[in-house]
Amino acid sequence: MRRLRGLIAGALLLAASPGGAGGPGETQSPQDRNAQFTLRSEVDAHKIGVQDPLQLTITVEGSNAPDEIPLPPLVNLEVTAGPFQSSQISIVNGRMSQSRTLSYVLQPRAVGKAEIGAVQAGGQSTAPIAVDVVAGAIRPKEPQRQDPFGRDPLGDPFEDMFGARRRGRSETLRVQMEAQPSRSRLHVGEPLVLTYWLYTQASVADLQFKEAPQYAGFWVEDLEREKVSPSGEAASLEGQSYRRFPILRKLLFPTKAGTLTIPASVFRVGIARTSFFDAGGTIERPTKPVTITVDPLPDAPGFSGAVGHFKATASLDRDTVPLGEAATLRFRVEGTGNLKWVDRAPELLVSGAKVFPPQSKSDLRTTESGVSGSRSWEFVVVPETSGAIEIKPMAFSYFDAGAGKIVSSETAPLTLKVAGGTAAAGLPQAPGLSAAARATGALPLRSELDRHAGWAPGPRLLASLVGLALVLHAGLIGLGMRGGGSYGSAHAASSRSVRAALRELERVSREPMTKEQAAALVEKALDEAMGGIADADDSERAGAIRALLDDVRFVRYAPQLGDYSEKLKDLAARAAEAVRRWA
Repeated sequence: MRRLRGLIAGALLLAASPGGAGGPGETQSPQDRNAQFTLRSEVDAHKIGVQDPLQLTITVEGSNAPDEIPLPPLVNLEVTAGPFQSSQISIVNGRMSQSRTLSYVLQPRAVGKAEIGAVQAGGQSTAPIAVDVVAGAIRPKEPQRQDPFGRDPLGDPFEDMFGARRRGRSETLRVQMEAQPSRSRLHVGEPLVLTYWLYTQASVADLQFKEAPQYAGFWVEDLEREKVSPSGEAASLEGQSYRRFPILRKLLFPTKAGTLTIPASVFRVGIARTSFFDAGGTIERPTKPVTITVDPLPDAPGFSGAVGHFKATASLDRDTVPLGEAATLRFRVEGTGNLKWVDRAPELLVSGAKVFPPQSKSDLRTTESGVSGSRSWEFVVVPETSGAIEIKPMAFSYFDAGAGKIVSSETAPLTLKVAGGTAAAGLPQAPGLSAAARATGALPLRSELDRHAGWAPGPRLLASLVGLALVLHAGLIGLGMRGGGSYGSAHAASSRSVRAALRELERVSREPMTKEQAAALVEKALDEAMGGIADADDSERAGAIRALLDDVRFVRYAPQLGDYSEKLKDLAARAAEAVRRWA
């Protein structure tokens, strides 16, 4: 909460005046007494020279003031500096108010009429301000006269008489600051609310931190500003009666066990003037350090540090898929606690399918009870065999502080049915949304948006093809075939199929296509030119082809998290090199 000295002086005068009316050039929007905020604009002069600067000040007061205050239209004026912004909290006669001020320095463009248009914000509007601009400079410059000792020769004629009195008043003013935790003992990862309170018997014109508070050993979240009664609430502190106002609230999560201390914070408090001979002043008030006792969390297999109350669920975007296509499994954790600390899902292993790293999504909000909402992870599951694939329950463990123990939330088992695949005649086409998605109107999962038909032979199918090929080509291969060799080593690709595969691979770099289409094209070209690879083949050729196919399928089914064009060009180049070397 930074401020400008000149603007704060104006705020002090405003806080001390009974009606809150401004000085020359001020305009105020029509308000009634029940309005939630007020909007004003003012200038420091209505007649200036073309060489003189003009200060425009826009002030908004109230608890529900808009965040953005746009610059009004300017006629024959331009901005040379600003906006300079300051914020104040004032407590006058036991009532709390907040204000924000924007200040601009304007310069006339030419002699003549100038105007500052209406300021419009939050459904309110000020009246335009007219300014006369004449030739030259007509505003007097402030004298800067000092003696050799750095004092103003004109001085303050009342300083010697009343200075000691003002200083004594500031030192004895009953204004206190307090940092109050919602609890003083908790576990690692549990939330506590830290509230900063102002206790005062005086009218306060401004309040700010002298230095930003420090929270070593805590994860810190901001809480929404609490709605405060303008008159605060009655409270007692150290046997004295005060009006109490909540100034700031923080949500803290301890990150380690032991005794943690929140250091004292020092506030600068501006005191409003109470008479002609009292210019107010600024005092400093510290909070007391806050000590928190933090208990460690128990240790258990599979526990990652989640604290709160949570529920885990898992679902598939569809129950049946053709072989070669992908399904999306969504694992979701919802509840309240240190949900931002839950940064990963349990490991997902599915027998008979390849699982790609998940994409994470969050829907979170911060409350006094902790971080609430949900986090979800979408796994792309690519079946490698037909039939029914069983997905085992996934467990999520968290610490229930109320029960004092680790609790496990387990998802229900899932079954994915995989129908026999069909060979792709060409590039796969992206289908529309599923019938379920169209019926419910829900947002489609990622796999529903970029799912493509394509042929991805599984290990059992490849093994069958290997056996068949060995029988068919046994007479041709003869003694040249090594024991335990692969189908690919016996497969003699025609020069026509090799050239066709290389042409297809060149399309990846030349033609626009989705990553799914490009990856399917690379896989199809490799299959046509190289044939299958036997499971028992441990040759250099087989290892290189398997690694290449793994990379291709990863890109094909991975979430769309960026631009894969360069990666796909690299895969196509590697595939072309493999075709030339081993086909």
